[in-house]
Amino acid sequence: MENAVLQNMMTRFCCRKFKNAAVEREKLEAILEAGKYAASGHNAQGWHFTVITTEEGKQELLDAVCPEPPEFQKLAPKGATWPFPADFFGAPVVIMISYDPKCPWPDCSAYMAAANMMNAAHALGLSACPLTVYSKDVFKTEETAVNKAKFIPEGYQLYLSMVLGYPEVLTIAKSPRRANVETWL
Repeated sequence: MENAVLQNMMTRFCCRKFKNAAVEREKLEAILEAGKYAASGHNAQGWHFTVITTEEGKQELLDAVCPEPPEFQKLAPKGATWPFPADFFGAPVVIMISYDPKCPWPDCSAYMAAANMMNAAHALGLSACPLTVYSKDVFKTEETAVNKAKFIPEGYQLYLSMVLGYPEVLTIAKSPRRANVETWL
C-alpha cells in the first residue's frame, strides 16, 4: 500500500550517530506538538517534555544521574560505560519524557508520545533514538532525587528520554520483519 504516513513509519530508524548540526526551533516545536497529540489514558495528557539543547544542559544531566547504573544496564553492549551513552550519540537534542503517575496508564501514554515524536522527527528529515537508560531509575538515590527537580516537574515520573538530530547517514538497511506475529480470529 502506497501511503506517505505508512512509508514514514516503515523507513524510520533509531539513529546512533548524528551530524554536528543544530536543530531548528520550529522543527523541535513541531515534534513536541506531535507528542502532545498522542493518545493518552482518559485523554489526561499528563506529559511533560524537558528539552535539552546545550552542551551545558547535557553535562548537567550526566552529573545529575545516579553514580551506579540501574539493574537493566547489565544488558548494555559489552564495554559500555555508565552512563550509557555519555555522549548521547553526538545528538544535539535530548528530550526527557515525564508523566504524571496519578493519570491513567502513564507509561503507555509517555511511550505513545515518544512514538509520535520519533515519527514526526523522521518526517522532518531528522532521526531519533529512545534512551530507556535515561528513565525512572536514573534518579533513584537520595542524592540524585534532589537533582531530579531540575529536569522533571514535582510529582512527575521520568519514563524515557530520546536523542534527536540530523542523522549522519540518511537511511539504513532495515532488518527483515519477523513473520507470523499475528493471530487472526
